[in-house]
Amino acid sequence: MKRLLLLLVPLVLTDPAIAFDGGWHEKEEKPELSTDQSETLATYSEFHQSCMDIQMTMWGEVAELIEDLATAHCYCEYTKLEGLATITWADKNAADIECANKGTISKKEAFIWWALPLHRQRLEDEHE
Repeated sequence: MKRLLLLLVPLVLTDPAIAFDGGWHEKEEKPELSTDQSETLATYSEFHQSCMDIQMTMWGEVAELIEDLATAHCYCEYTKLEGLATITWADKNAADIECANKGTISKKEAFIWWALPLHRQRLEDEHE
C-alpha cells in the first residue's frame, strides 16, 4: 500500500502542471511587418536610447567594449540617416549594414575611437 501511495503522490502532484496547456486560449497570429512605411528621424538622444536597447539586447552586457561598440554603431547609424527627410526600412537596413561593416573585428578599435567623442559631443549639444 505504501508503495502504491509513493507512486501516486508524484503523479497527482505533477498532473495539474502537465494537464494545463492553456487549451482554451486561441493563439494570436503574429502581425505582419511592413517594410515600406516611412517615418521621420527622432532626436539623437531618443534614437540612441532605442538603438542601444536593441544593441544591448543583442550583444548583452558582457563587456564595456561591447557597450562602446554598440554606442559607436548607433552614432554611425544616426549620422547616415540624419540627412534624409523620411526614413524607410531600406534606409535603416543600409545604414545598419554599413555601420556593422565599419565595426568589424579588424576595425572595431578605430570605429569606437571615431564615434565615442562625437557621440558625447552630440549629447552635450542636445542638452544645451
